[in-house]
Amino acid sequence: MSKRDQRTSYISSSSRISSDYYRIRRTSHSKISRQRSTPKLRSNDDNNNENIKSLRRCHSIHSVSRLSVQSTSPRDSSSDIRMIYDYYESNRSSLRKDEKFSSNVDKYGFVTSDGKKIKVIQNEEKKHDRKDAKRSLKWAHWVSNSKLVVRSGNFGISSYKFPWDSKFFKRISKGIPDSWRSPVWYYLATNGSTDTECDEDLVKTYKDLLKLPSAHERQIDLDIPRTLHSHIMFRTRYGPGQRALFDVLRAFSNYDEQVGYCQGMTNIVTILLMYYTEEYAFIMLTKLFAKCNLHDLYIPGFPALMESFYIQEKLMNIYAHKILVHFKNLQVSTTAYATRWYITLFTSDVVPHHTLLRIWDLLMLYGFDILYFVAVALLKYNEEILLSSDFDHILTLLSSSIKIADDDRLTRKIRKIYYPPKLILWNNINCRNLKNLILNMKG
Repeated sequence: MSKRDQRTSYISSSSRISSDYYRIRRTSHSKISRQRSTPKLRSNDDNNNENIKSLRRCHSIHSVSRLSVQSTSPRDSSSDIRMIYDYYESNRSSLRKDEKFSSNVDKYGFVTSDGKKIKVIQNEEKKHDRKDAKRSLKWAHWVSNSKLVVRSGNFGISSYKFPWDSKFFKRISKGIPDSWRSPVWYYLATNGSTDTECDEDLVKTYKDLLKLPSAHERQIDLDIPRTLHSHIMFRTRYGPGQRALFDVLRAFSNYDEQVGYCQGMTNIVTILLMYYTEEYAFIMLTKLFAKCNLHDLYIPGFPALMESFYIQEKLMNIYAHKILVHFKNLQVSTTAYATRWYITLFTSDVVPHHTLLRIWDLLMLYGFDILYFVAVALLKYNEEILLSSDFDHILTLLSSSIKIADDDRLTRKIRKIYYPPKLILWNNINCRNLKNLILNMKG
C-alpha cells in the first residue's frame, strides 16, 4: 500500500471513530440528562410502583453501555479505541502538556485555579495539614514500636499486620493520615490478609485480561473524559492517568462479565489510582467488590441499590424523622437524590474530597453497610437548611456537592447511629420484597 493510500485509510478510519464518538456521546448525554432531570410530583399511594420506576431508570445506566456495543461491530470498535490508547502510550510527546497546572494544585492533586500563579493557603487548611502530619508521625512510631511490618515494596505497597482492636478502630475513625491510606486501605479491604501469592496471581490475571477485547470499551472511553477532569492525573486526554483508568476498567469488565461496566465505576477507580499502581488498583477493585458485595450494586436490576433506599428510609424514621416527614410531605423520594450517592460510593463530587476520604476510611473498615448511616448523617448534618427548604431547593442541594465544614463532626454523627444488629434484621425482612420488585419489573 502506498503512503497516500495509508493516509487515506487512516483519515477514513479517524472520521469513522469521530462520527461514532459524537453520535454515542449525544445519545449518552440525552439519557444522562433524563436521569438528572427534576422528578415530577407523584402520589405516594403506591410505593411499589415508585420503586419499579426507579429500577427502570437505573437500568438506563446499563443501557447506555449496551447501546455503544450494539451500534458498531464490537471487534472493530475495540481495536480502534485500543489503537488510540496504544499510540499515546508509545508517543507520549504528542500529549498536551499540563506543567502550567503543577503549581496550581492542592495537596490531593486537584487544580485549584488556572489563572492565579500564587496560591494562598488558608489558615484552616494549614491547621489541617499540621494535624495530618502529626498523626502520620504517631502512626509511624506506633508501627515501628509494635513491629507491624510484614513485607515491603510489593508494587509500592508495604504490608502491615494491624491489631483488630478498639485502638485501631479509633485511629481510623479519627481519619487515616493520607500518607498511610494506601497500606491501611489495602489491609482493611483484604480483611487483614497478607497473601502475596494471591496478589501475584491477580497481577498475572490482570495482564492476561488486558490482552482481551472488551465489549464495553466504547462506553468506557466516552466516560473517561467526563470523569474527574479537575484532577491533574486525569486532566490530559489519553494521558497516563486516563490510560490507566481505561485499562483497569476494561480488564475488570472481562473479570466480572455479569457486571461488565457501569457508569459510576469510573469515579471509584480514579480514587484507587490516586493511591495505587495500575495493577494494585485492579486488585483493590476486586477486593472492594468482594468485601462490599458491589456485584449486586451494579448487575441489571440493581438489587443492592434498591435495598439501600429501603434501609436508609428505615434509618431516617429513627434518626432523622423530621426530615423524613418533610420529604414525604414534599414528595421527595430517596431515589431522586441517593442513586448517585450509592452507585458511586459517594464519589462524583457528592462531598468535598477530604470528606470523601474520611467516608472511605469507614467504608474500608466496616463495608458497604456503613454507607446507609453516612447518608443519614449527611442529612442530619444539613437538617436545619433541609427543613426550611422547598422541593426544588432540596433536590438542588442534595444533587450538588454537599458542603462539609467539619469532617470530625460528621464522623461522630455516623458512629453515633451505626448499629449493625438492627440493620441485619431490616435487611432480612426486606429481601423478600426486593425479589418481588425485580420479578414485577422483568414481567
